[in-house]
Amino acid sequence: MNMTVTGINQPSAEMVNQLQQGGYVLYFRHAQPAETSGDPGLSAEGQEKAVLLGNWLREQKIKINLPVLSSPTQRTQETGKAAFQSIRVEEALAYMDVLFMENPSGAERVMKARLVSLLESIPSEETNTVLVAHSFSFNNQIEARPYLGLILLKPKGKGQGYEIADAFNF
Repeated sequence: MNMTVTGINQPSAEMVNQLQQGGYVLYFRHAQPAETSGDPGLSAEGQEKAVLLGNWLREQKIKINLPVLSSPTQRTQETGKAAFQSIRVEEALAYMDVLFMENPSGAERVMKARLVSLLESIPSEETNTVLVAHSFSFNNQIEARPYLGLILLKPKGKGQGYEIADAFNF
């Protein structure tokens, strides 16, 4: 039985087909937080939409590598748990700004190397890697996403970079 999930926008059939084939890194901005300062958890609406997102991905038979990787903040972890049930905290996702630094030093260099590795790594066959983090424009290559916005990245392999394939707002 094929149900329509209400409460989230529906991507095009072409995008769904691409995701079903796998090989992507799905960079999600967290769902709506309860507050806009500090390290809040999700609002009731954010929690509900994150659950709907996870249900929709399962309904569409879009395979996700588990656990998904989450920034260490409460709102990203709650988004990952609500949508995917299984998360692993990835400290580097809290430091996306170092990704485009010319000459990072010390810990910034380590975080940049980890981020590059995450974004260039091609997921196993027919699956996708999910990163749950924060609003990010990839050095103004794309408009920053709203809550639960998705930036679809196509990794090219270690040392080969990645490309922004698409973006979508759930």
